Order: sequence, then structure tokens, then C-alpha cells
Amino acid sequence: MKCKSLRLIQVRSFQDYKVEPSPGLTLFTGPNGSGKTNLIEALSYASTGKSFRTGSDGEIIGLGEEEGTILVDFEAGKTVQTIKIKLTRSQGKKIFLNDTAIRKKELLGLFRTVLFTPDELQLIKGAPQLRRRFLDMEISQVSPRYYEEFLRCTRAVQQRNSALKNAQLTGRKPDLDIWDMQIAASASYLVRKRLETIDQMNRMVPAMEERLTGNKESLSIRYIQQGSDSPRYDMEWFLEQLSRRREEDARFCHTSLGPHRDDLRFLLNGLDISAYGSQGQQRTAILSMKLSEMEFIRKETGEYPVLLLDDIGSELDRSRRAALLSFLTEQDIQTLVTGTEKMFEGEGKVVALG
Repeated sequence: MKCKSLRLIQVRSFQDYKVEPSPGLTLFTGPNGSGKTNLIEALSYASTGKSFRTGSDGEIIGLGEEEGTILVDFEAGKTVQTIKIKLTRSQGKKIFLNDTAIRKKELLGLFRTVLFTPDELQLIKGAPQLRRRFLDMEISQVSPRYYEEFLRCTRAVQQRNSALKNAQLTGRKPDLDIWDMQIAASASYLVRKRLETIDQMNRMVPAMEERLTGNKESLSIRYIQQGSDSPRYDMEWFLEQLSRRREEDARFCHTSLGPHRDDLRFLLNGLDISAYGSQGQQRTAILSMKLSEMEFIRKETGEYPVLLLDDIGSELDRSRRAALLSFLTEQDIQTLVTGTEKMFEGEGKVVALG
């Protein structure tokens, strides 16, 4: 998969800007405030329908403008297609594929990307929901059914919680059977797919980590499930656990078990990296996971996604940057990077901003 061109109209700092990245490495350079990260953000947005910098689409529209447009021409399976996202302050966003309107859930998996930013350190240090989102987005890019089941499970949990709140207000016993059935059915599929994905990543991530660190470190991922020492994904187990927790859930008006409560743990040489790893080790581990995510997507779809690297110069030393560049070049992975020319000196296409 390759990005052929990116055009931004009244988006962030750009009035009307178009760039055609190299099929290999493209380096966006320029002073702070020149818009380097805006380009990475726009490409990621065209892939997922969300910004990694803000929860408000209005902030993406140029200052003082009423609307903005992101246009991405991309090649997938030797076919060039166009994604257009029109953002308006009054009517939200509209998404088009080749001028045909599509829904946000149909966007996932069209233009596949993997993103690495300095904030990705929160993947290890931050809340469990960040790690779940990392896994959910990875699988959703290759499996439309997974995303459908994820939405179905999320809605069922919300409805169950609402029923518990209403019961607390009215004093009536809540009818939870229908929501427990829906949660259990979706959870069974979601957890099974998560475990299969982690199993595949655990076959790839150690090699990535060893390559970036010169065979000094080995990384693995473990799935942590609420309510069980060993992950379970049979529907009957979920039904039993949800039933057993009803009294506790009624007190707190929440659903205490399900895929929305699970977590990931990253182990470096067998130890929990969040407790025992240095910041440098944690950053390298995250990049290893991102590269493993790319390998997973390639195996599932037949193509590498586009790799987006925002300001990684401060995250990796010279030897690790060299190892990263060697891997990207060998695999012919299109990579778009923000930073300085010295980061990958003499390599790729340089686009100067500002």
C-alpha cells in the first residue's frame, strides 16, 4: 500500500497544500510550527477517521475557516483510489471514497497506516484503554467483522449500564439477560481474535526488538483478562461471570467484566517493562510492537501499511535509527517521517516546510 498524494485545503496551518510522497522514505523537515505533524495527522485521520492529537474535529479546520478538506490518493492492490474527508464546523464530517459517500466504519481498512509518535510511550505507562485501543485498531484494519462486533459489544455494555442505573432510580429489578447474551456472544469472538493476534505478534515482535537492539533484548506481549488467570473466550464462561457479578455491578452501575476491562502487559526479557524498563527501552519496545503490527497487517492483507513516524529523532539513538532504516528499506515500506535531515542523512525524499 502506498500514498500517492496528500492534499490539505483549509486544514490546520495549510490553506491549500499538496505533496506527493516518495514510494520509499519521505522526510518532512522545517522549524517548529511549520506544519510537519499536521501532515502526519491528516494521513492518520484519513486512515482511522480520528485525530491522534485532539478529540475535536473543529480544531483540524483552519483557524477562521468554516470547513476543511483532506484528500488522499492511495494505491492498494495496484488500484489507485481517493479518500476525501470534508470537515465542517456546523455539520460534522463527511467521508467519500472515489466521490461515493461512505460511513466512518467503512473507512477502516481502506487506507491502512501504522503510527508512531513520542506520545506512544503512554501505551506502556498509560491507562489500559490505550492498550486496548492499540489492539482493537490493529485488528479492525484487517477485519470488518471485528469492528462490527466491537461496536455491538460496546453498545450492549452501555445498554446494560443504563439498565442498572434506571433500576437504581426506580427500585425495580433490571432485565439484564438480553444484554448479557449480547455481551457474551461478542466478547467470545473479540477475545478469541485478540488472543490469535497476540499469538501472531509474539512470533514477530522478539525478532523486531532483537534487530533494533542488536540481539540484547527480547520482548513479548501477554493478555490480561479480568476474572481469569488464563484467558477464556467461551460464551458460557462470560454468561456465568456476568450473572455472578450482577449484584456488584448493580451497586456501581457498571459492567465489571468483558473485553472493555481487559489489558495487555509487555514483558522485556521476561520482566514487566512498565516497572523495570528504562524510557529508552520502553520507546524501543513500542517501536518493535509497531513494526510487528505492520508485519501482522501484511500477513493478513498481503500488503504493508504506510508507516507514519512523528518526531522519532529524539526517541532513537543512531544505531537504532540505522537498524530501523535497514528494515524499512529491505521490506520496501513507504515511510513518512517528521524531523531533521540529519535523522536519515542522505536517504529518501526531503520535503522542506516553512
